[in-house]
Amino acid sequence: MSRKNKELSFEDFQKLAQQKGLSLPEKIGFPTLYREGYYDVILQDIFTKLPFNNETNKVIFDIGCGCDILTHKIISACKQQKHILLLNDSKEMLDNLPNDKYPRLIPGKFPVQHKTLNKYRNKIDYILCYSVLFYVFANDNIYQFIHESVDLLKSGGKMLIGDIPNFDKRNRFLESEEGKRFLKNHKQLKGATAHENYNQKMDDTIIFSLMMRLRKFGCETYLLPQNSDLPMANRREDILIVKR
Repeated sequence: MSRKNKELSFEDFQKLAQQKGLSLPEKIGFPTLYREGYYDVILQDIFTKLPFNNETNKVIFDIGCGCDILTHKIISACKQQKHILLLNDSKEMLDNLPNDKYPRLIPGKFPVQHKTLNKYRNKIDYILCYSVLFYVFANDNIYQFIHESVDLLKSGGKMLIGDIPNFDKRNRFLESEEGKRFLKNHKQLKGATAHENYNQKMDDTIIFSLMMRLRKFGCETYLLPQNSDLPMANRREDILIVKR
């Protein structure tokens, strides 16, 4: 699906989820090669910021979880650690996941009213929102999305907003000597940037204003780098939110 006219919307992802013949990464809007071979590195990077792999009996909520291999790995890790895992996405996307009563599925566009989610309001230990925030920014109210998310956390709970494409960070990289070498190496996947010519752009101003806003509402916020081995670490970053 072309992004020349608009960024992918929730409805676009619903359609992708139902298309036969697409790989799991393609159903969530990524070319297969963009994540192939990186899943374990991505997962470990998440665990360094939300260490639920070393804990047990926590409540984990994944917003916009998708259905690709990373989601399957998160399900496996949470099941092993005896966590309560809540997964949110469209029904069409969730239909691509195993249906064995684990995890607990929350269908609908977030923020969504759901009896299971309401049951855990103010009781969630960790929220993960990975490769999602840009689409919220492009199509919806980013501030409502974040506030509704943080309201679900218990005191001391943490939310990781991962894989945020920062247009200013991207430009700083491309203007560096390292970035120029990447652009010359057309065979190197990490140097491919054509897909990032978004119509709407998240930049330093958006990211830091979001962090400052949450601090005004009693949270701690931290801007974190991604593991340098990740496929787009030179152009993307993460926000960690801690609810007081």
